[in-house]
This record gives sequence, C-alpha cells and structure tokens, in this order.
Amino acid sequence: MTPRYDLPRAAPQPLRLVQEFINTLASEHDRELLATPEALHEWLAERGVETPARISRDDLERTHELREAVRGLLQQNRGRSGEDPSLPAERLAAGAPLRVTFAGPRPQLVPARGGISAAHARILAIILEASLSGTWQRLKACRQCRWVFYDASKNRSATWCSMAICGNRRKTREYRRRRRTHEG
Repeated sequence: MTPRYDLPRAAPQPLRLVQEFINTLASEHDRELLATPEALHEWLAERGVETPARISRDDLERTHELREAVRGLLQQNRGRSGEDPSLPAERLAAGAPLRVTFAGPRPQLVPARGGISAAHARILAIILEASLSGTWQRLKACRQCRWVFYDASKNRSATWCSMAICGNRRKTREYRRRRRTHEG
C-alpha cells in the first residue's frame, strides 16, 4: 500500500520529497517500499529524481542507510539524546558531493556526480535549503510510529503524525497504565 501524502501533515515541495523518502519504511507495519534495486529505481523515477540506469544492491543498502541517517537527524531536531545522529549523515554526505550552479533564476546546489550519489545529493541539497528557509525544523518523526510528518502548528510543538491515531494510542496507554496503578 502506497502511503498517502495528501493528508494535512504533508510537507511543502521540495521538502515533501525528503518526507516521502523517509516514509518509504513504515517500521510500525514492517513495510519497506524500497525493498529491491528495481523498486528504488521506480520510486526515484516517479519523483523526477535523476536515476542511474542500473542500481546495485550496494546502492540500495546505502540508500537505506541515508534514509535512517536522515530520520536520526529529525529525532535530533526533537532534542533526543543518545548517539550523535550527524555522524552517519556526515559519512553518507561525503559520498554525495554537491556543487553550485548559476543556471536559472538563482544559484542552487546540484549533484556533482552521477549514479545513486546524484539521488542522494539531491535529497541532501533539499535538506540544506529547507534548513536555511526554516522548514527543516518542522519535519518531525512521530514519537509513536516514527512516521515523518510536517508540523504546521504555530509553536512547532506537534509530537504525533496524527492526534486521532498515534496521539490517541499514546493517551489510551497512559490512561490504562494510570488506572492499573491506582487499582493495584
């Protein structure tokens, strides 16, 4: 089942590409949309991302590593402690160099290499531009299911992808825990 991005929690373009990329793994349901090199090729092509003619298993593995490194950065945005999530992202970014181009209405970052590195570089360039514009901090991983959503709230305090689903699950669990504590 393909995830729906027409929900109110969708990021604006081009940051939506990053959101969709991270959400290709729905860990709560063990659903991997990029399970094969062919699936990755199709996913990139559908989104207009430059794709190499052939994607190897190694390319697929590096793509999965990049996805989880970016998810780790989103959790860093939320102030979670633990291992420094920037280290895997830094390592993977080194293999996806960017260059500045002045073609078009404004300068922009573009991939400096071809192959899967170009697709990775495109994602990293979007993250950099979103960080500069202030929208990157609004992209968050749900505390309940790890689904990535766009926090459109004024104070940027949303914690769940959906209050009706994940927020309700969390609150129900807390209620039951409190009730067991008082009854026991």
